[in-house]
Amino acid sequence: MMLSNREILDRAEALLSKRFGGTQRCTGAELLTGGGNAVVHRVKLSPNPFLQERSAVVKYIPVTDDALDDAALVREVVAYQFTTSLSEEARPGPVLLAYDIAERIIVITDSGNGDTFADLLTSGDEERRINILRNLGQALGLMHAATAQREQDFLSLRSRMARAHPQAARINRYRVASQEYAIRRGLDLVRQAGIAVPDSVERVAREAIRRLRGGQRAFTPFDLSPDNIIVAERTHFLDYEWADFRDTAFDLASVVAGFPQYLFARTIGDDEADAFIDAWAREVSGLWPEVRDENALRSRLVTALVGLALGEVTAMHLGTSHNLVHAVAEAEGDPSIGLQEEQVMPVERLLLPADSVETTEDEAMMRRDLYETFDALHRYAAREAGPVADFARDVVARLVEGNGRETAMASGA
Repeated sequence: MMLSNREILDRAEALLSKRFGGTQRCTGAELLTGGGNAVVHRVKLSPNPFLQERSAVVKYIPVTDDALDDAALVREVVAYQFTTSLSEEARPGPVLLAYDIAERIIVITDSGNGDTFADLLTSGDEERRINILRNLGQALGLMHAATAQREQDFLSLRSRMARAHPQAARINRYRVASQEYAIRRGLDLVRQAGIAVPDSVERVAREAIRRLRGGQRAFTPFDLSPDNIIVAERTHFLDYEWADFRDTAFDLASVVAGFPQYLFARTIGDDEADAFIDAWAREVSGLWPEVRDENALRSRLVTALVGLALGEVTAMHLGTSHNLVHAVAEAEGDPSIGLQEEQVMPVERLLLPADSVETTEDEAMMRRDLYETFDALHRYAAREAGPVADFARDVVARLVEGNGRETAMASGA
């Protein structure tokens, strides 16, 4: 049953009153844009000596027939519990004020009316864009440095929640495993499309999988979509439905690649990427001195970009995160998560040579997104040349429309 806006706010008031005492009132509700099917309100709060906040954000996740939505809710609560436990200086996003998984409501502090990272990058000139990306690198570096040695705290919170919600825990285990699956499946899909994968590229892909399990690990929202990054008095990262710990190079690669599955009018340029990486490295070099080695850091980033690009091929082919989790569950003999067949895009259409296939608008957008990711891989790997850059160039050539092929090929010459 879908709650009305008034019912959502009534439940939020009850949660806040129970948590902080007194009778809490949520007034002046403003409906915000939420991720997926979430209903999100910004509200004003009545004065309370035990609650200093004067505004908050109420997020309601309606009941659906997709168990992944339940798992995402549980994971997001765990992530907010973890980040709320951090000091104010290290905290990467809002504070968790109250939640009720049964009621499907989360109440967090308000990050304010800042601009989204997407808006800033779209409107900025070249110098301003470099400063924006430098600020993002600093914010990511602060988050990584503050959380790198606290993974066990996150795992403890996750284990406690898993005992209370075992089905959600099972699905979240599949979601974590889907990262490795997507890289492996991406290799198969690229070959299926008739693109040669050199042994050296496959070795890099295997190294990317290994780094998912180790490497320089820190907390990440995982979904580093630029519309989930708010820049106000400070930079805040929002939406923790996929949050976890992983090698920080994958966060860097997501930005260098221009935020996969998010299309910009202008991609992230090489100078912008370098400014972003330099700012990040300054924040984490005390913890990881090896980031000062430019060649070693470049190698890590190329590895993460290969994993990211191959994983995106799988994600675009399967169409939804639901189908990605379905594939992992099916491989483990669990038939409980059905396939959304209508969302699957045949790899023959996804990676056919551009001039030999007529695409729908949605297909063209997916191919452009893949192009931007592989083009970023090509440009970054081409700084040292070699088979990874050549492989990325071959994929780019498949995806470029019309005369754009000549431009893309020339840019990597």
